[in-house]
Formats: sequence, structure tokens, C-alpha cells
Amino acid sequence: MKKFVVFLVIALVAGSLAWSATIGITVNAAQKLDVTVDAATWTVTLDNTGTAIDVPNQGQLTVKSSKANYTVTFTSANGGTLNYSSYTMPYRIKVDTSSWAAGVATNNLSSYTQLTSPKTIIFQLKTPTAGKTFPIGFNIEAYTDYYVDGAYTDTITISITAP
Repeated sequence: MKKFVVFLVIALVAGSLAWSATIGITVNAAQKLDVTVDAATWTVTLDNTGTAIDVPNQGQLTVKSSKANYTVTFTSANGGTLNYSSYTMPYRIKVDTSSWAAGVATNNLSSYTQLTSPKTIIFQLKTPTAGKTFPIGFNIEAYTDYYVDGAYTDTITISITAP
């Protein structure tokens, strides 16, 4: 009987080892770095009365990132001026990130700024999958001389990078 019990215990241990298996799992998450705006063109009317233009919600910037540290850079093709022939009109923009203060380390566009050189917003938190959306403001200061009538243009390029 003792031999039978020992044999049964050995059979159970051997049987339990025969029924085990392991699986190693690796999931490779894709990188997501994306910036979009709600409109590719802004059309602003300047009535040429000298009155400042201030539109705090001219556009919407949406940022999506799977990284915890990344930089969004704004660059103007004309150094922060709208151009028409040889005439120029300075303008300024701002990006209001106050709704996500915890996610932003530095915002060089928190107040109206002319894009005479590239300006950055440095984020420190990844975004939800829907992204984070921020209003972009547009401003032309009050002026005392008329602008020559015509269509003044500039192009702003917005890029996103991560280390």
C-alpha cells in the first residue's frame, strides 16, 4: 500500500508538470506624434480704421502624443509679418494652454507674440487618444497709418518633435 501511495504521489506530480505551459507576451505600441489645426486658412478682415484686431479663438490646435516629453514649434515664413507686394503688416499669435497647465512645461506663446523666430511649447505629459485642443489667438495691434489695400499673407508651420 505504501508503494502504491508513493507511486500515486509521483504520478500526480509528474502529471501536473505535464499540464503546465507558459506564454511570453510582447506588445509594441506605435509612436503617435501629431498636430492638426481646425482650418488650413484664416481669412481676417481689416477695416483700415486703425483699430486693433484681437481674436482669441481664431483657430484650434490639437496635439496628440504617446510620448511624455515633446515640443511643438511655430514658425512664420515671413518672420511674423503678413506681406502684400513690398508692404508688410506685423501680427501676433498666442496659444492658450491654461486648460492643461499640468501637461505644459513651457509655453513661449502664452501671450501674443510675433513669430520673428520659431517659438515653442514644451509639453511634459502624453495626451489622451483624442488629443488636447487649444485655442490659437490672432492679433494686429492698433495702428496710425493706413495699410495699402490688398491681400496680405503669411504661412505658419506647426511641427512636433520628441527626443
